[in-house]
Amino acid sequence: MASQLLERLFQNNPNLNEIQRDRVAETLQYLETHKISLLFEELLSQLIFEMSNQPRKTLLDTLKNHKTQTFFDTSDYEVIFEHFDTFNDKTVKMNSIRQGLQIIGITKSEEEINQKYQAILKKGFVNKNEFVDIMINEYSQR
Repeated sequence: MASQLLERLFQNNPNLNEIQRDRVAETLQYLETHKISLLFEELLSQLIFEMSNQPRKTLLDTLKNHKTQTFFDTSDYEVIFEHFDTFNDKTVKMNSIRQGLQIIGITKSEEEINQKYQAILKKGFVNKNEFVDIMINEYSQR
């Protein structure tokens, strides 16, 4: 979100010199490496969810508990699974994993997923428990 905005504003700006363009590229890389955009999205989501009368306190508490806090729970992952299980056969294809991860704010290539979950994916599909386990695992490693 923030990095995309910065990229649109500065990346192809003809008024920037080479040093400034390099600095913008470094900044964008920093934001991506440290998943700053994801952090801001989570903070904003939590703030909107709670609608607290003390937004600063809510933001600080959310930051303090960031690593242990989970915005999604098992039922959320199950709903995502059911969305992809269009034939109601209790399985989904492998590409649903990547799409499910995108829904929870995690971007992984198909190659990364195939490599990491090679044993599960050999059969070409995953069941609900496998899908949920993958979502939980990936979200906890964000």
